[in-house]
Amino acid sequence: MVITISREFGSGGSLVGHKLAEALGIPCYDKTVEQLASVETGFTKEVVRSSEDKVPGPFAYANFYTNNTFLPVCDRIFIAQREIILRLVRHSDCVIVGRCAAEILKTEGIRPFSVFVYAPKDERISRTADKYQVTLAEAEKMIKKNDKARALYNKQYCDFEWGKAQNYDLCLNTTVGIDKAVKMIQLAVSE
Repeated sequence: MVITISREFGSGGSLVGHKLAEALGIPCYDKTVEQLASVETGFTKEVVRSSEDKVPGPFAYANFYTNNTFLPVCDRIFIAQREIILRLVRHSDCVIVGRCAAEILKTEGIRPFSVFVYAPKDERISRTADKYQVTLAEAEKMIKKNDKARALYNKQYCDFEWGKAQNYDLCLNTTVGIDKAVKMIQLAVSE
């Protein structure tokens, strides 16, 4: 069983993924993939973290030459994360949060149960402001920036329309509450 969680920024999707994994007694891979990619690529965790959800800019090709081609940092990190995700799902059942996991797995003939977690804008703003200790206006800017980056990242690396309901097995609004969202996913995967 492999469950992938894509999420709007501030929706609580990461928390849903971790609580779901705990309830199912399986590992959740979220920041773990980031840490493993850091080790595998030799980049610091900060470089890996800053490259995620970003598409290469015009200067991304300046410094890295691999296999006779220039390869931007974000591409190298995506390739490493892709390989890590494939290794993890071949090892055990798991929940994977973000990182284009569903589309990566589908290209390898692995059919995960894919979930998209979303929430109304006002709830996302409030949750983000509380979590990051920022103003509501700053939280709204963070949400716009991160959602745009996630959509571009998914399009760039998987030619996938992020957030479109037809692309997921289940879409959940966390207005129902994190614990209830977890129970709903559990029910869906147990059928």
